[in-house]
Parts: sequence; structure tokens; C-alpha cells
Amino acid sequence: MRQIAELLLLSALLSACSGSGDWRADAISAAEGKMHKLVSDPSATFSHVQLTGDSSSGQTCGVITAKVGTFTKEARFIVYIDNTAGPFVEPGIGQSMSRADFDWAWKNDCLNEGYKS
Repeated sequence: MRQIAELLLLSALLSACSGSGDWRADAISAAEGKMHKLVSDPSATFSHVQLTGDSSSGQTCGVITAKVGTFTKEARFIVYIDNTAGPFVEPGIGQSMSRADFDWAWKNDCLNEGYKS
């Protein structure tokens, strides 16, 4: 009987762990979900997506291609894992952040953290 109880407990614990076990893949997937909402385009696509930093203070950086009205636009984006800021996308796809501010964040939080274009 004790073994059955232990198996049930183990099964419950494993079920509670709903992530894939790969924090990088989970962070990228979450970032893409946030970007879909931000640009209001569920069919938006992503390229050059990379994770920089670590699991507690890193960021997902990449390029999103989305519909803006009748046009399809491509822009860089940044999503912070710890949600302290952003998500941010280059001006032109529904973002009020200035070009200078975005370029500064891209340089410091993506390029300087190891993003390779």
C-alpha cells in the first residue's frame, strides 16, 4: 500500500511540472506568445530568435514579421524573462518606444549579451 501512495505522489509531482524541462525553449515560446499579443497578429512569424543571459534575468531577442494593416513588416524585438520591462519591438509595429531607446536596449541587452545576427 505504501508503494502505491508513493507512486501516486510521484505521479502528482510530475504532473505539476508542466514545462518542457528546457527553460530556454519555454522562454522562447513564452516570448513569442507575448509578441503575438503585442502586435495583435496571431499569424506573425519569427526568425533569428536567440536567448541571451540566464534563466532569471535573460531576454529573448529576434525578428518578428507581422501584418500591420495591409502591409507586412519586419522588426526586431526584445522580451525580458523577468518581466521587468517590455516586451519591446522596433517602432513601426505598434510600439511607442523611440528608435534611439530601442537601439540602446538592443545593443545593451541583446548584442552585448551574446546575440549573433
